[in-house]
Amino acid sequence: MASTPSLTLLLALLLPLIPLAVAAPEKHLVTHLPGFDSALPSKHYAGYITVDESNGRRLFYYLVLSERDPAIDPVVLWLSGGPGCSSFDGFVYENGLD
Repeated sequence: MASTPSLTLLLALLLPLIPLAVAAPEKHLVTHLPGFDSALPSKHYAGYITVDESNGRRLFYYLVLSERDPAIDPVVLWLSGGPGCSSFDGFVYENGLD
């Protein structure tokens, strides 16, 4: 489990990313997923955000907009993953349909 200073640092790094929910670049739009043959039920975005240009540090993000009303629905920050299971697997398998 992360210590409080580590969690504080993580939040300090991630909170500035929240505007992506409103302004994700169209070039980051995901149009299909391997193994998923239907149209995606909402807009998905994926890409990198530069957090330290001088050292070339970037964070990867995957944003899924609400299927209902992205303008008023809350944003969920999904942090999971680890050896043997990516955060994306956890997001897809652990969230269900509702």
